Amino acid sequence: MANYKQDLNNKTWCVRYRVIEFDKSIETRKRGFKTKRAAELWYSNLLSNKDAENIGARMKLNQLFELYKVDMQERLKASSVKSACDVTRLYILPFFGEKQVNKITAQDIRDWKATINKKDYKYKYKAKMYSAFSALLNFAKKFYGLTFNAVNICGNFTNNEPKVEMSFWTEEEFKAVISNADDLTYKTLFSMLYLTGARKGELLALSWSDIDFNTSIIKIRKSINRKGLGNGISYEVTTPKNKASYRDILMPSGLIKLIKEYKEFCSTIDGFSKTSFVFGNHKPLAEQTIRRKLNKWAELSNVKEIRVHDLRHSHASLLINKGQNILIVSQLLGHSDISRTLNTYGHLFPNAQREIIDAIDIAL
Repeated sequence: MANYKQDLNNKTWCVRYRVIEFDKSIETRKRGFKTKRAAELWYSNLLSNKDAENIGARMKLNQLFELYKVDMQERLKASSVKSACDVTRLYILPFFGEKQVNKITAQDIRDWKATINKKDYKYKYKAKMYSAFSALLNFAKKFYGLTFNAVNICGNFTNNEPKVEMSFWTEEEFKAVISNADDLTYKTLFSMLYLTGARKGELLALSWSDIDFNTSIIKIRKSINRKGLGNGISYEVTTPKNKASYRDILMPSGLIKLIKEYKEFCSTIDGFSKTSFVFGNHKPLAEQTIRRKLNKWAELSNVKEIRVHDLRHSHASLLINKGQNILIVSQLLGHSDISRTLNTYGHLFPNAQREIIDAIDIAL
Protein backbone atom coordinates (compact mmCIF):
# COMPACT_ATOMS: atom_id res chain seq x y z
CA MET A 1 0.00 0.00 0.00
CA ALA A 2 1.35 3.43 -0.91
CA ASN A 3 0.86 6.86 0.65
CA TYR A 4 0.95 10.04 -1.43
CA LYS A 5 1.88 13.42 0.03
CA GLN A 6 2.41 16.85 -1.47
CA ASP A 7 5.38 18.99 -0.48
CA LEU A 8 3.87 22.38 0.33
CA ASN A 9 7.15 24.19 -0.37
CA ASN A 10 7.74 23.16 -3.99
CA LYS A 11 4.26 21.75 -4.74
CA THR A 12 5.65 18.38 -5.89
CA TRP A 13 4.30 14.99 -4.84
CA CYS A 14 6.02 12.12 -3.06
CA VAL A 15 5.03 8.44 -2.90
CA ARG A 16 5.97 6.33 0.12
CA TYR A 17 5.80 2.54 0.01
CA ARG A 18 7.35 -0.54 1.62
CA VAL A 19 9.58 -3.18 0.03
CA ILE A 20 10.64 -6.58 1.33
CA GLU A 21 14.38 -7.19 1.46
CA PHE A 22 15.74 -10.32 3.13
CA ASP A 23 12.46 -10.84 4.99
CA LYS A 24 12.50 -7.28 6.36
CA SER A 25 9.98 -4.56 5.54
CA ILE A 26 11.73 -1.33 4.62
CA GLU A 27 10.00 1.98 3.94
CA THR A 28 11.21 3.89 0.89
CA ARG A 29 10.00 6.85 -1.14
CA LYS A 30 10.16 8.51 -4.53
CA ARG A 31 9.97 12.31 -4.78
CA GLY A 32 9.57 15.02 -7.42
CA PHE A 33 6.26 14.22 -9.18
CA LYS A 34 4.47 17.27 -10.56
CA THR A 35 1.02 15.77 -9.89
CA LYS A 36 -0.48 13.09 -7.66
CA ARG A 37 -1.61 11.28 -10.81
CA ALA A 38 1.98 11.08 -12.03
CA ALA A 39 3.03 9.56 -8.71
CA GLU A 40 0.19 7.02 -8.88
CA LEU A 41 1.15 5.99 -12.40
CA TRP A 42 4.78 5.56 -11.42
CA TYR A 43 3.87 3.32 -8.48
CA SER A 44 1.46 1.30 -10.62
CA ASN A 45 4.24 0.71 -13.15
CA LEU A 46 6.58 -0.30 -10.34
CA LEU A 47 4.10 -2.93 -9.17
CA SER A 48 3.75 -4.24 -12.73
CA ASN A 49 7.50 -4.60 -13.00
CA LYS A 50 7.64 -6.37 -9.65
CA ASP A 51 4.99 -8.78 -10.85
CA ALA A 52 7.08 -9.40 -13.96
CA GLU A 53 10.10 -10.11 -11.75
CA ASN A 54 8.13 -12.66 -9.75
CA ILE A 55 6.97 -14.32 -12.98
CA GLY A 56 10.51 -14.28 -14.33
CA ALA A 57 11.88 -15.91 -11.18
CA ARG A 58 9.56 -18.90 -11.65
CA MET A 59 9.76 -19.11 -15.45
CA LYS A 60 11.43 -22.06 -17.16
CA LEU A 61 13.89 -21.35 -19.96
CA ASN A 62 11.66 -22.87 -22.65
CA GLN A 63 8.85 -20.51 -21.54
CA LEU A 64 11.21 -17.54 -21.68
CA PHE A 65 12.31 -18.62 -25.15
CA GLU A 66 8.74 -18.41 -26.47
CA LEU A 67 8.53 -14.81 -25.25
CA TYR A 68 11.94 -14.03 -26.69
CA LYS A 69 10.93 -15.34 -30.12
CA VAL A 70 8.11 -12.80 -30.27
CA ASP A 71 10.51 -10.04 -29.28
CA MET A 72 13.04 -11.07 -31.94
CA GLN A 73 10.39 -11.21 -34.66
CA GLU A 74 9.59 -7.54 -34.00
CA ARG A 75 13.23 -6.43 -34.21
CA LEU A 76 15.25 -8.73 -36.45
CA LYS A 77 15.29 -10.09 -39.97
CA ALA A 78 13.53 -13.40 -40.51
CA SER A 79 16.82 -15.14 -41.26
CA SER A 80 18.38 -13.88 -38.00
CA VAL A 81 15.37 -15.06 -36.02
CA LYS A 82 15.49 -18.52 -37.59
CA SER A 83 19.22 -18.82 -37.02
CA ALA A 84 18.93 -17.91 -33.32
CA CYS A 85 15.92 -20.21 -32.86
CA ASP A 86 17.62 -23.17 -34.52
CA VAL A 87 20.72 -22.88 -32.35
CA THR A 88 18.65 -22.48 -29.18
CA ARG A 89 16.40 -25.45 -29.91
CA LEU A 90 19.30 -27.73 -30.83
CA TYR A 91 21.97 -26.85 -28.28
CA ILE A 92 20.46 -24.91 -25.37
CA LEU A 93 16.91 -26.07 -24.62
CA PRO A 94 17.86 -29.78 -24.47
CA PHE A 95 20.12 -28.90 -21.53
CA PHE A 96 18.20 -26.09 -19.81
CA GLY A 97 14.65 -26.02 -21.21
CA GLU A 98 12.99 -27.30 -18.02
CA LYS A 99 15.23 -25.34 -15.66
CA GLN A 100 14.08 -22.13 -13.95
CA VAL A 101 15.81 -19.14 -15.46
CA ASN A 102 17.11 -17.79 -12.14
CA LYS A 103 18.43 -21.24 -11.14
CA ILE A 104 20.91 -21.43 -14.03
CA THR A 105 24.34 -21.09 -12.41
CA ALA A 106 27.80 -20.37 -13.72
CA GLN A 107 28.74 -23.99 -12.98
CA ASP A 108 25.80 -25.14 -15.12
CA ILE A 109 27.18 -23.08 -18.00
CA ARG A 110 30.70 -24.45 -17.49
CA ASP A 111 29.33 -28.00 -17.62
CA TRP A 112 27.34 -27.14 -20.76
CA LYS A 113 30.41 -25.68 -22.46
CA ALA A 114 32.45 -28.76 -21.55
CA THR A 115 29.82 -30.98 -23.17
CA ILE A 116 29.70 -28.83 -26.31
CA ASN A 117 33.51 -28.81 -26.49
CA LYS A 118 33.53 -32.61 -26.71
CA LYS A 119 31.69 -32.33 -30.03
CA ASP A 120 33.47 -31.60 -33.28
CA TYR A 121 32.02 -28.12 -33.76
CA LYS A 122 33.93 -25.24 -35.27
CA TYR A 123 34.65 -22.29 -33.00
CA LYS A 124 32.48 -19.98 -35.11
CA TYR A 125 29.48 -22.26 -34.58
CA LYS A 126 30.13 -22.58 -30.85
CA ALA A 127 30.41 -18.80 -30.59
CA LYS A 128 27.01 -18.61 -32.27
CA MET A 129 25.57 -20.84 -29.51
CA TYR A 130 27.15 -18.62 -26.88
CA SER A 131 25.73 -15.44 -28.43
CA ALA A 132 22.24 -16.91 -28.69
CA PHE A 133 22.28 -18.09 -25.05
CA SER A 134 23.70 -14.79 -23.78
CA ALA A 135 21.09 -12.76 -25.69
CA LEU A 136 18.30 -14.92 -24.27
CA LEU A 137 19.41 -14.34 -20.67
CA ASN A 138 19.99 -10.64 -21.31
CA PHE A 139 16.34 -10.50 -22.41
CA ALA A 140 15.40 -12.06 -19.06
CA LYS A 141 17.51 -9.48 -17.23
CA LYS A 142 15.95 -6.57 -19.09
CA PHE A 143 12.30 -7.58 -18.84
CA TYR A 144 11.85 -10.37 -16.30
CA GLY A 145 13.95 -9.55 -13.27
CA LEU A 146 16.90 -11.92 -13.78
CA THR A 147 19.69 -10.53 -11.61
CA PHE A 148 22.71 -11.97 -13.42
CA ASN A 149 23.63 -13.59 -16.72
CA ALA A 150 25.55 -16.79 -15.98
CA VAL A 151 26.56 -17.15 -19.64
CA ASN A 152 28.28 -13.75 -19.64
CA ILE A 153 30.02 -14.55 -16.36
CA CYS A 154 31.61 -17.65 -17.88
CA GLY A 155 32.49 -15.98 -21.16
CA ASN A 156 32.66 -17.29 -24.70
CA PHE A 157 34.20 -20.53 -25.90
CA THR A 158 37.97 -20.48 -26.41
CA ASN A 159 39.17 -20.36 -30.00
CA ASN A 160 41.95 -22.92 -30.37
CA GLU A 161 41.70 -23.17 -34.14
CA PRO A 162 44.70 -22.07 -36.23
CA LYS A 163 44.14 -18.78 -37.98
CA VAL A 164 43.06 -19.27 -41.59
CA GLU A 165 45.08 -17.25 -44.05
CA MET A 166 43.05 -14.76 -46.03
CA SER A 167 42.72 -15.53 -49.74
CA PHE A 168 42.63 -12.81 -52.35
CA TRP A 169 43.64 -12.06 -55.90
CA THR A 170 46.24 -9.51 -56.85
CA GLU A 171 45.48 -7.06 -59.63
CA GLU A 172 47.43 -9.24 -62.06
CA GLU A 173 45.55 -12.38 -61.05
CA PHE A 174 42.18 -10.69 -61.40
CA LYS A 175 43.08 -9.38 -64.86
CA ALA A 176 44.16 -12.88 -65.89
CA VAL A 177 40.84 -14.37 -64.76
CA ILE A 178 38.63 -11.68 -66.26
CA SER A 179 40.44 -12.00 -69.60
CA ASN A 180 39.00 -15.52 -69.85
CA ALA A 181 35.46 -14.39 -69.06
CA ASP A 182 33.16 -15.48 -71.86
CA ASP A 183 29.87 -14.46 -70.22
CA LEU A 184 29.08 -10.74 -69.96
CA THR A 185 26.76 -11.16 -66.97
CA TYR A 186 29.32 -12.85 -64.74
CA LYS A 187 32.21 -10.76 -66.08
CA THR A 188 30.30 -7.67 -64.95
CA LEU A 189 29.38 -9.16 -61.58
CA PHE A 190 32.94 -10.24 -60.76
CA SER A 191 34.33 -6.91 -61.92
CA MET A 192 31.90 -5.03 -59.68
CA LEU A 193 32.75 -7.28 -56.72
CA TYR A 194 36.47 -6.73 -57.23
CA LEU A 195 36.39 -3.00 -58.00
CA THR A 196 33.73 -1.87 -55.49
CA GLY A 197 34.25 -4.23 -52.55
CA ALA A 198 30.48 -4.58 -52.19
CA ARG A 199 29.11 -7.71 -50.58
CA LYS A 200 27.73 -10.35 -52.91
CA GLY A 201 24.22 -9.99 -51.43
CA GLU A 202 24.34 -6.21 -51.93
CA LEU A 203 25.11 -6.52 -55.64
CA LEU A 204 22.60 -9.31 -56.22
CA ALA A 205 19.91 -7.07 -54.69
CA LEU A 206 20.68 -4.16 -57.04
CA SER A 207 18.02 -2.87 -59.40
CA TRP A 208 18.96 -0.73 -62.38
CA SER A 209 17.43 2.24 -60.56
CA ASP A 210 20.19 1.87 -57.94
CA ILE A 211 22.89 2.72 -60.50
CA ASP A 212 23.25 6.40 -61.41
CA PHE A 213 25.34 6.75 -64.56
CA ASN A 214 25.25 10.56 -64.32
CA THR A 215 27.09 10.58 -61.01
CA SER A 216 28.85 7.18 -61.48
CA ILE A 217 27.40 6.02 -58.16
CA ILE A 218 25.98 2.69 -57.00
CA LYS A 219 23.48 3.12 -54.17
CA ILE A 220 23.67 0.30 -51.63
CA ARG A 221 20.30 0.25 -49.87
CA LYS A 222 19.37 -3.45 -49.69
CA SER A 223 20.72 -6.99 -49.76
CA ILE A 224 19.69 -10.49 -50.81
CA ASN A 225 19.40 -13.17 -48.16
CA ARG A 226 19.10 -16.89 -48.83
CA LYS A 227 19.86 -18.27 -45.36
CA GLY A 228 17.22 -19.58 -43.01
CA LEU A 229 14.40 -19.55 -45.55
CA GLY A 230 11.85 -22.30 -46.00
CA ASN A 231 8.50 -23.15 -47.55
CA GLY A 232 9.99 -23.08 -51.05
CA ILE A 233 11.29 -19.50 -50.67
CA SER A 234 14.66 -19.14 -52.42
CA TYR A 235 15.54 -15.57 -51.43
CA GLU A 236 14.35 -12.40 -49.72
CA VAL A 237 15.29 -8.76 -50.22
CA THR A 238 16.36 -7.32 -46.87
CA THR A 239 18.11 -4.29 -45.44
CA PRO A 240 21.94 -4.20 -45.58
CA LYS A 241 24.05 -5.75 -42.84
CA ASN A 242 24.32 -2.63 -40.64
CA LYS A 243 23.82 1.15 -40.71
CA ALA A 244 27.28 1.75 -42.14
CA SER A 245 26.40 -0.56 -45.03
CA TYR A 246 24.00 2.06 -46.40
CA ARG A 247 26.42 3.84 -48.68
CA ASP A 248 27.11 5.28 -52.13
CA ILE A 249 30.00 3.72 -54.03
CA LEU A 250 31.74 5.74 -56.73
CA MET A 251 32.68 3.60 -59.75
CA PRO A 252 35.86 3.89 -61.84
CA SER A 253 35.41 4.80 -65.50
CA GLY A 254 36.41 1.36 -66.83
CA LEU A 255 33.75 -0.31 -64.72
CA ILE A 256 31.11 2.22 -65.80
CA LYS A 257 31.86 1.43 -69.44
CA LEU A 258 31.47 -2.31 -68.78
CA ILE A 259 28.17 -1.85 -66.89
CA LYS A 260 26.73 0.31 -69.68
CA GLU A 261 27.60 -2.41 -72.20
CA TYR A 262 25.97 -4.98 -69.94
CA LYS A 263 22.84 -2.85 -69.47
CA GLU A 264 22.45 -2.54 -73.24
CA PHE A 265 22.56 -6.34 -73.44
CA CYS A 266 20.00 -6.72 -70.60
CA SER A 267 17.63 -4.23 -72.22
CA THR A 268 16.94 -6.78 -74.97
CA ILE A 269 15.52 -9.28 -72.44
CA ASP A 270 11.72 -9.51 -72.13
CA GLY A 271 10.40 -7.73 -69.06
CA PHE A 272 13.46 -5.52 -68.62
CA SER A 273 12.81 -2.35 -66.60
CA LYS A 274 14.55 -0.06 -64.15
CA THR A 275 13.19 -2.22 -61.31
CA SER A 276 14.68 -5.42 -62.76
CA PHE A 277 17.51 -7.06 -60.86
CA VAL A 278 20.82 -6.04 -62.40
CA PHE A 279 22.00 -9.63 -62.09
CA GLY A 280 19.20 -12.03 -62.95
CA ASN A 281 16.47 -9.71 -64.28
CA HIS A 282 13.38 -11.39 -62.73
CA LYS A 283 15.19 -13.01 -59.77
CA PRO A 284 18.77 -12.93 -58.48
CA LEU A 285 21.42 -15.20 -59.96
CA ALA A 286 21.89 -18.60 -58.31
CA GLU A 287 24.86 -18.67 -55.94
CA GLN A 288 25.95 -22.13 -57.07
CA THR A 289 26.27 -20.92 -60.65
CA ILE A 290 28.25 -17.88 -59.53
CA ARG A 291 30.76 -20.08 -57.69
CA ARG A 292 31.03 -22.49 -60.61
CA LYS A 293 31.78 -19.69 -63.09
CA LEU A 294 34.44 -18.15 -60.83
CA ASN A 295 36.19 -21.48 -60.26
CA LYS A 296 36.06 -22.35 -63.97
CA TRP A 297 37.70 -19.10 -65.05
CA ALA A 298 40.32 -19.33 -62.28
CA GLU A 299 41.29 -22.80 -63.50
CA LEU A 300 41.48 -21.63 -67.12
CA SER A 301 43.76 -18.79 -66.00
CA ASN A 302 46.03 -20.95 -63.83
CA VAL A 303 45.07 -18.77 -60.86
CA LYS A 304 44.28 -20.17 -57.41
CA GLU A 305 40.62 -20.67 -56.57
CA ILE A 306 39.08 -18.27 -54.06
CA ARG A 307 35.57 -17.86 -52.65
CA VAL A 308 33.23 -15.30 -54.16
CA HIS A 309 33.41 -13.38 -50.86
CA ASP A 310 37.20 -13.24 -51.24
CA LEU A 311 36.72 -10.78 -54.11
CA ARG A 312 35.73 -8.33 -51.36
CA HIS A 313 38.99 -9.09 -49.54
CA SER A 314 40.79 -8.65 -52.85
CA HIS A 315 39.29 -5.18 -53.21
CA ALA A 316 40.48 -4.20 -49.74
CA SER A 317 43.94 -5.56 -50.49
CA LEU A 318 44.01 -3.63 -53.76
CA LEU A 319 43.20 -0.36 -52.00
CA ILE A 320 45.71 -0.94 -49.22
CA ASN A 321 48.51 -1.84 -51.64
CA LYS A 322 47.79 1.36 -53.53
CA GLY A 323 48.34 3.34 -50.33
CA GLN A 324 44.77 4.17 -49.37
CA ASN A 325 43.96 5.21 -45.80
CA ILE A 326 42.45 2.48 -43.61
CA LEU A 327 39.56 4.78 -42.61
CA ILE A 328 38.60 5.24 -46.27
CA VAL A 329 38.86 1.48 -46.83
CA SER A 330 36.55 0.91 -43.86
CA GLN A 331 33.95 3.37 -45.17
CA LEU A 332 34.00 1.91 -48.68
CA LEU A 333 33.52 -1.60 -47.33
CA GLY A 334 30.58 -0.50 -45.17
CA HIS A 335 32.11 -1.76 -41.92
CA SER A 336 30.30 -0.73 -38.73
CA ASP A 337 33.55 0.58 -37.22
CA ILE A 338 37.21 0.87 -38.15
CA SER A 339 38.27 -1.76 -35.59
CA ARG A 340 36.55 -4.39 -37.75
CA THR A 341 38.66 -3.29 -40.72
CA LEU A 342 41.88 -3.23 -38.70
CA ASN A 343 41.22 -6.69 -37.26
CA THR A 344 40.61 -8.08 -40.74
CA TYR A 345 43.20 -6.25 -42.81
CA GLY A 346 45.70 -4.81 -40.33
CA HIS A 347 48.32 -7.39 -41.33
CA LEU A 348 48.35 -5.84 -44.82
CA PHE A 349 49.91 -2.69 -43.33
CA PRO A 350 53.35 -4.11 -42.41
CA ASN A 351 55.11 -0.74 -42.62
CA ALA A 352 52.45 1.36 -40.89
CA GLN A 353 54.06 1.28 -37.43
CA ARG A 354 57.52 2.03 -38.86
CA GLU A 355 56.13 5.04 -40.76
CA ILE A 356 54.48 6.36 -37.59
CA ILE A 357 57.73 6.04 -35.61
CA ASP A 358 59.65 7.81 -38.37
CA ALA A 359 57.09 10.62 -38.36
CA ILE A 360 57.59 11.34 -34.65
CA ASP A 361 61.35 10.72 -34.54
CA ILE A 362 62.37 14.27 -33.61
CA ALA A 363 65.73 15.36 -32.28
CA LEU A 364 65.84 15.68 -28.49
